[in-house]
Amino acid sequence: MSVSTTSRGLYQPFQCLICQSRFTRHENLKRHALLHSRSQDEPQLPCDFCSATFSRPDLRNRHMKRKHPEQDQRRAKKRAHRESSVSVSPPESNDGLLQVEDNNLGYPGWNALQQPETPRSAERSQDISELMQEAMSEPRIDRIGQDVMDLQTLLEAGPSILKQNNVPSPDFTGINIYEDWSPSSRQITTGCDLFFAHVSHFVPFLHQPTFDPSQTPHLLLLSMLSLAYQYDDDPEGGSNTGAELSRQCFHRARTLLKAEHDTDTPEPFSSNIATVQSYLLLQICAMMYLCGPDSTYALKMHSAMISLSRSAGLMQPIPVEPSSTQDLKTLWHTFIKSESHKRTLFAIHQIDALWYQFLSIPRSVSHLEVKHDLPCPQEHWAASAPEEWAHRQLVKQQGPSLQYADAVRRFLSHDSASSLTSIPSFDPYGAINITQFLISSAREISGWSTMTGMLSIDRFGALRSSLLALNPFICPSDSPSPSPSPSQPIHSAIPIPHPKNALCTATYETALIELQIWSPSHTSGIVEASLDAVLSASTHPYLSPSPEILCEEITASAIQPHVDWFLRYLDVTVDVRGEAPWVAIYAYKAFLIAYTLVRGGVEGGMGVVGVGDGDGEGAVRWARGVFGRRRRWVLGRLIWNCLDGLESGV
Repeated sequence: MSVSTTSRGLYQPFQCLICQSRFTRHENLKRHALLHSRSQDEPQLPCDFCSATFSRPDLRNRHMKRKHPEQDQRRAKKRAHRESSVSVSPPESNDGLLQVEDNNLGYPGWNALQQPETPRSAERSQDISELMQEAMSEPRIDRIGQDVMDLQTLLEAGPSILKQNNVPSPDFTGINIYEDWSPSSRQITTGCDLFFAHVSHFVPFLHQPTFDPSQTPHLLLLSMLSLAYQYDDDPEGGSNTGAELSRQCFHRARTLLKAEHDTDTPEPFSSNIATVQSYLLLQICAMMYLCGPDSTYALKMHSAMISLSRSAGLMQPIPVEPSSTQDLKTLWHTFIKSESHKRTLFAIHQIDALWYQFLSIPRSVSHLEVKHDLPCPQEHWAASAPEEWAHRQLVKQQGPSLQYADAVRRFLSHDSASSLTSIPSFDPYGAINITQFLISSAREISGWSTMTGMLSIDRFGALRSSLLALNPFICPSDSPSPSPSPSQPIHSAIPIPHPKNALCTATYETALIELQIWSPSHTSGIVEASLDAVLSASTHPYLSPSPEILCEEITASAIQPHVDWFLRYLDVTVDVRGEAPWVAIYAYKAFLIAYTLVRGGVEGGMGVVGVGDGDGEGAVRWARGVFGRRRRWVLGRLIWNCLDGLESGV
């Protein structure tokens, strides 16, 4: 079992499930857990000099510094005098930390003091009390790939531990240069059009027919534009490209997030949901489009997003308020609000599973936390008027609603196809989330198998059976079957979906591949912080799937149809706008398998796209052509660079 250590040798085996803070002692974690379980009805912390009250000591300390600086300085001097006798624990002590009994040690910022490279810890002239005060407001340094809080502590804390009150703050350093900038009205209008044309279908929680930019929080607009302008140029012209405008919107949004995080005023529920949606879009932008060093922002935003989602009540459905009105428009808007709330959580669930799948970072959201029904059918969500929505509701009568967790349980435990016929129709986005859950389950089983040396065939068999049962719920293609080229066999002329609809099928095909093989970079415990590193590790011969295993006749024949789907999709898809960026990663990993089959002499390894057996150079040349269509984006250029390494044999 891995444990957390810093450059000073600090041992921190206990981690909070809610905010990922780590502690050296079990009792410190138990004390910290009380912060999450505190009821809103419990006494608040009062200010000694005015009538303000606070839920946490760090908020009260920040209030003192802002509103009562003279009193704060006087109290700091008194504390410094009292604490001047504090001693440092000897080297043979358990943790080497300052032995100070203070509630401040329970906050994530305290661990930042243990990092020698942080500016605050470098200021040796500051006394202990000042460091402890500043630890309350330090951004949390994310630590990934570490063990979670032990089960006994979770049981002692009880279910109230999920009532999150303190939200970890992401890193906001170096963003003051964007403080006074805002996009023009023309940039906003064009950007919103681009978002709904190329992005919204793979994060479908904003309702286009009723979307009004003038009524949308500026933070959410900037987050939308940060993704939208990856697909076109700046309409204002000049030297600014679309990618540059995207980055500018991204960092401006981070500035607004800092201002929002620093405020003491509780935000209304609707504003919290908009902030969660902003966190979601911004972390996709950082991880999937900006890549490189900007990826660190994504992981910090992810932690903050999960905490805010819990504290804002996103895990629970919106309670339906009794109303005497029978106005159809009001009912329609109530439906849209509730469905957007639900779909936002499903998007969070998917991104959380993606970070686990790609980066090997443990999941933060359990499927049991999702208390919502499956997403409504797409035709209901896409209705552009209340009359159209009501007509579709009447024409297509829905059966009894089914919660997401119950649907997962139904697919896992089904004994026949007839047991699934009672499931009401739902949006394919729900099928994507169920598939992501099954992929995560396959990886967890494969990791267990690697650690123990035992392979549970029954578990893999159950997952495969569940995926096969899910097949009818995967979205059908909206495109006619393409005609095969002269170099392609007739059986390869299978329907390939449009890029906007490819995510569902691509996720499903990836899951079927995962059941046969899994990446050693995951099961060896390697945790990555960016897709740059993930792609490099995937291409590395020591971390890519074993040729000996892949080229076995049974394995090759089992995965070949699913690899062929990706090869055909890459081959026939010329206009890749609207493709979810992680589909390109799925496709690249499928190509690496096909490349291994070709190099291993497996018959027909890439025959579906006309690459001959044993022709490794031809396989790379073909890959350059199909992935070259994605070089507009950083992710496509990263894959292109990996092909250089593949070609050179590195």
